[in-house]
Amino acid sequence: MEHNPQVQDLLNSLENVLVQEFRTLQSLIGATKQERVLLNKKDPDAIMTIVEEKEGLLDQFGLLEEKRRMFITSIANELSIKLTEVSIDELYSGLDSEESDRLHRLNDGISMLVQQSRDLNYGNQALARTALEWLISAQSFLLSITNPSEGYSPPGVKRSLESNTIGDLGMKA
Repeated sequence: MEHNPQVQDLLNSLENVLVQEFRTLQSLIGATKQERVLLNKKDPDAIMTIVEEKEGLLDQFGLLEEKRRMFITSIANELSIKLTEVSIDELYSGLDSEESDRLHRLNDGISMLVQQSRDLNYGNQALARTALEWLISAQSFLLSITNPSEGYSPPGVKRSLESNTIGDLGMKA
């Protein structure tokens, strides 16, 4: 199907945005895998750096998503396609099979990478949560062995439960 030059330019732009989304997701997955390594090494400074990198990639992906929606809407308008939602799937009927197949493969690849990224993030979240729970347990244990038992107080000293300065590490459990 031959399209007017404006539609063809919009299709090329949409395809470029999809490729950029694909590459951004690949970078995000790489950063997430690196985050997993750092979580296992328990290196908080490096984890913060990689988290900031991931935030930047997510911001970039969000901007690309906006561009994608804009191109889909513009193409639909040019092809007189009524969109029920701004989805690339609704454009396929107005495109020739080669164009729709190419866009469909890119879109499927993006969906697959999004799912892979989500799964990796769930795993990293579980690792981080486990490490945090361990730290909370360790803190509670350390506080329990450094504070005198509640039943003990030296003769002649009245003990206050609210202001216990013996063994107080300045942390709350």
